[in-house]
Amino acid sequence: METAAMDREGDGAVMKDDVSVLGDCLMRLRKRRGWSIAETARRGGLSTSMLWKVENGQTTLTHGKLAQLAKGLEVPIGDLFAPPELAVRKGGRRVVNRAGTAPTIDCGGNLHHFLATEIASKHYFPCLIEVNAEGDGSDAEPHGGEEFAYVMSGRVRLHCEGYSPVIMEVGDSVYFDASLGHRYVSVDGPARMLCVYSHPEHARQDEATEHERHSRAMQLLRGGPDPALLAEDATPARRSGARS
Repeated sequence: METAAMDREGDGAVMKDDVSVLGDCLMRLRKRRGWSIAETARRGGLSTSMLWKVENGQTTLTHGKLAQLAKGLEVPIGDLFAPPELAVRKGGRRVVNRAGTAPTIDCGGNLHHFLATEIASKHYFPCLIEVNAEGDGSDAEPHGGEEFAYVMSGRVRLHCEGYSPVIMEVGDSVYFDASLGHRYVSVDGPARMLCVYSHPEHARQDEATEHERHSRAMQLLRGGPDPALLAEDATPARRSGARS
């Protein structure tokens, strides 16, 4: 299948048909909110010119940038690829994806096939990843929520912030805080993984921002106390007999 041209700021590629899907969905979501391109770009942390190119099918974004944009639009990342007639259907509880029909993005050599995009308001987002990327993981990206990955074929090296790289083989799985920068790299040929992402709004409610979530994760990795528990301990106790 023919691929679209890549843009330097986006640093990603998307299958030609899916460029239009992403652009159309983005424009529809933006107009539904009554936002200009400039306002949407500001909320999504992108340049106005980049957002214009995405809407017009000239480029796409990395997975991290897509997650960032979805957060700015206040929607799950899967809604950026939902068909027009189903994008606002929140009552649907089942969807069947036929082989080869999932919206597909090439993120730095790894093909992300987004599944179950027709159901809105999901708590979790499944994605089939074909791992072809090489490198040392220096281009690792974080995003909100948590992530689970299961190796279906081949061998994958996971680079995850705060940890040494680990090689995963068929049947191996991993679960981690996605606010840590991470990257899947091929070891000795193509590999396939099933990944499931949680929506950031279903993460712990005691962590108001992704920055706080990342800081908490890094402090725990260094063996420090849990900031959330320290905050609870610092809350003044009610005096005995005080009225509620």
